[in-house]
Amino acid sequence: MSYVHIEVDTHIGPVGAVVSGVDLSEQLNAEVVAEIHAAWLQHHVLFFRDQTLSPSAQARFASYFGELDQYPFMQPVDESAYVIPIIKEADATMNFGGDWHTDTSYKLRPPKATLLYAVEVPEQGGDTLFADATAAYQALSLAMRESLERWQGIYSPKLVHGQGGGYKSVAAKANLGQAYGGDADFAESEVEHPLIRTHEETGRKSIYCSKPHTVNIKGWTRDESLAIFRFLTKHLTQEQFVTRFKWQAGSLAMWDNRCMFHNALNDYQGHRRHMHRVIVKGERPQ
Repeated sequence: MSYVHIEVDTHIGPVGAVVSGVDLSEQLNAEVVAEIHAAWLQHHVLFFRDQTLSPSAQARFASYFGELDQYPFMQPVDESAYVIPIIKEADATMNFGGDWHTDTSYKLRPPKATLLYAVEVPEQGGDTLFADATAAYQALSLAMRESLERWQGIYSPKLVHGQGGGYKSVAAKANLGQAYGGDADFAESEVEHPLIRTHEETGRKSIYCSKPHTVNIKGWTRDESLAIFRFLTKHLTQEQFVTRFKWQAGSLAMWDNRCMFHNALNDYQGHRRHMHRVIVKGERPQ
């Protein structure tokens, strides 16, 4: 695809592209937004460098791509109800989002897009890995794809945010900061989504289930289901499907949760990392 208003460089890795030639802090016209949207659908995750974004500017840019949504387990910043701070202090040991997943897939209408902006990052470490769940699905055998497409999953925040979840310990609360909290009832809720999701805009199919957010395959036990989830996670995180993004202050990543997994690496002990995140509401997975 040729672009008139932006430049798109695909050399960053197996998935994703670096976009330049645009200042995201400015109001963008429809032609520029259309080109960014087209590049996003094609490459699944876009990276923008050297941006200067207030929370309001980040939220405005995100709103070009749909209705903004609020994350249920973190207090937003004062400037915008849709921007949450993701901060790991230098003395913290646990990070936020440190396992392979798609964002809040346990909601009835999970976000289609996440936009993460780097306010402060360590000199080394703190990269994010992105995996192409569409290419990974296509690399499965036909028989495996047909089996997976018949199964529904039980998705829930309880594995992470529930009473028995990993973020509920005293140590975890201390690590995640004062902004962490949320609705205790919602933290135990469950929804059904397919293990293989069909993208509403492209029609392409992708792996959607994950160990942190999918409790089990409907009708299966957790242990039985984990065998499938572990296999799929190992499969989709092979080198040929994964791009590693090194953050710099002023970087913004915009990824498509309908077809991308990501993993925030926790390899910068003793250093502070401060990010701002916005999500854009999607449709119920089909």
